[in-house]
Amino acid sequence: MKRLFLSLIALAILGCAGGQKVETLALGQTGWLSYPSSVEKLQLSGQLQLPAGGKPPFPAIVLAHASGGLDARVDRWAAYFRSQGIATLSIDYFGPRGVTATSATQPIPTHDAYDALRLLGSHPLIAPGRIAIIGFSRGGNLVLNAADMGAHEAGGQQFAGYIALYPSCGVANIRKGDGAPVLIMLGSRDDLVPVVQCETLVDNARSRGRSAQLAVFEGGHHGWDGDFSGIWYHRALNTSYTLQADTRITELSRLEAMRFLTPLLFP
Repeated sequence: MKRLFLSLIALAILGCAGGQKVETLALGQTGWLSYPSSVEKLQLSGQLQLPAGGKPPFPAIVLAHASGGLDARVDRWAAYFRSQGIATLSIDYFGPRGVTATSATQPIPTHDAYDALRLLGSHPLIAPGRIAIIGFSRGGNLVLNAADMGAHEAGGQQFAGYIALYPSCGVANIRKGDGAPVLIMLGSRDDLVPVVQCETLVDNARSRGRSAQLAVFEGGHHGWDGDFSGIWYHRALNTSYTLQADTRITELSRLEAMRFLTPLLFP
C-alpha cells in the first residue's frame, strides 16, 4: 500500500493545471480533473486533493460553490477538511457551462453531485461508502436537491451525508430520498433566507422519516465564511441582500460540520 501511495503522489505531481481528462480514477489521479457529465454533452471540472497525512482509504467530501463560483471560501473549507483527514473534490459547475457570478441565469445541476460521487468512488485511495457533500448558498441548494433524489434516480449511488450552508430553503424539498442525514446551517440575521423557511423544511423532512438537522448561528448573515461584506446584488435572483464575513461563526460552522460528519465518515 505504501508503494502504491507514493506512486499516486507522483501521478498527482505530473497532472497538468488545465485538468487531466479522465473517465475513472482507477490510476489514482488527483489535481484538476476533466470528466464527462452523465446527462449533458460536456466535460465537468473539479479539483481533487488528498490529505497530507493519515492512512488510506480516505473518506472524502464534494464541495459545491456559491453563486460567485469557485473562490477562496471553497479553498479554505477544502483545506480544513483535509486537515481533518478527508479528501476533497471541489467541483466547478459554472465554468464548463460558461456561467459567471454576474450571469442572468445560473444553473443548479444536481446530477453534477452524483457524477462527482461516482468519480470519487473509483479512486483506489478513497473509501466509496464514506463520501459526503457540502454546498454554499446556491451550492447548498444543489446539495438539498441531491438529498431529495432517491438512490434509484441517482444510479444507485448514495452520499453518506449532506451539508447545506445558507441555502434557499423556501424552494427546496427533502423527501426520504436515500435516507442519509442532512445538516442545514444558517445565520439568524440572513435577510435572503428566513430561518422559518429552513425550520419548516427540516420539520417536513423529519415528518417523512428523514434525519435532518438545523443549526442557526446567532447574529450570522448570509456568506459568513466568505470574503465580502456589504450589500450584494444577485442578478440571477434580481434581488439584493447582506453579506457579512464573520471569522467566529466560520469557526463554529466548521466545528458543527465535523460534529455531523465524524460518525458518518469515521465510523
